[in-house]
Amino acid sequence: QVISLDLRSNLSEGKKLNGHEGGSEGKGEEEEEEEEEELRYTHILNRVLPPDIRALAWAPVEPSFSARFSCLKRTYRYFFPCADLDVELMNAAAQRYVGTHDFRNLCKMDVANGVVNFQRTILSATVTWVERGGGGGGETGLQDPFRLCQFEVTGQAFLYHQVRCMMAILFLIGQKMESPEIIDELLDVEKNPRKPQYSMAVEFPLVLYDCEFENLHWFYDREVQEFNVTHLQQLWANHAVKTQMLRNMLRGLDAAPVAAGKSSGNSTTVLWGDTKPPLCSQASGFVEGIKPRTYKPLLTRPKCEGLEARIRHFVRRGRIEPPLGTLQLEGDGDQQ
Repeated sequence: QVISLDLRSNLSEGKKLNGHEGGSEGKGEEEEEEEEEELRYTHILNRVLPPDIRALAWAPVEPSFSARFSCLKRTYRYFFPCADLDVELMNAAAQRYVGTHDFRNLCKMDVANGVVNFQRTILSATVTWVERGGGGGGETGLQDPFRLCQFEVTGQAFLYHQVRCMMAILFLIGQKMESPEIIDELLDVEKNPRKPQYSMAVEFPLVLYDCEFENLHWFYDREVQEFNVTHLQQLWANHAVKTQMLRNMLRGLDAAPVAAGKSSGNSTTVLWGDTKPPLCSQASGFVEGIKPRTYKPLLTRPKCEGLEARIRHFVRRGRIEPPLGTLQLEGDGDQQ
């Protein structure tokens, strides 16, 4: 995450101004020789921030800089366990997101805040395995259901809940409930102008991984860096130990004798770890809501309210102005 703040400086105005060298008029040689040091912004901020929020570095910027609008591109990562998902199929499907498309069917339309243009440009989209060494404690092998994967998507800008909706569709494809072509259908707003009802992916695995800006030079404080690395290593150790405890519990349950069949009269037992097919529910909680007993294909589901209807609704309530070029609103006598 990148934020912009107006802060006081310990440097004289003539020496530096928003990262640009200034003149030194009116200063004596003795004064110029004195080494002026800037305030330790990250050190000061981290002393008052909660432990789960850390300032890593700072950079001087122009007064016109905006952390949101000066960003050239953003990269999000969404982490999830492999479970029984077809990761290669998900990766092939993710390529269909790349390019400039209308993503109204892959976001939560924020019309109430004036968002009526849903065209966005995706520069890259991949689903890959996370490298080993993360302390996941899973079994070896590519098909290990405990191994973590990531959906990485880079774009110039994103819509409200866009990445979570994109990930929800990839989950359906990975479970082979939908084909990769469903993405093309959802991006074709001429053919499918209204979003079918579906639940988003949950929010906790989503990370804003990187923001790219032009001509920013970041300053890292060595002492702060040491503290942050130590803090993150301690957090990692805490979660890695808990992960290993859970893996040991699951291995213990694999040795439990259970009935060989679902019939209550079956007296034959088998070890849980030997049941076929194995239970791989690691990713079952990664989509909001309750999983239905019978799956209904996306394009046959009830549809959400369309964009034009939502615009009319909020125009009538005075929440937004009619977009330029809007034709006559249904039920209104005036031409817009």
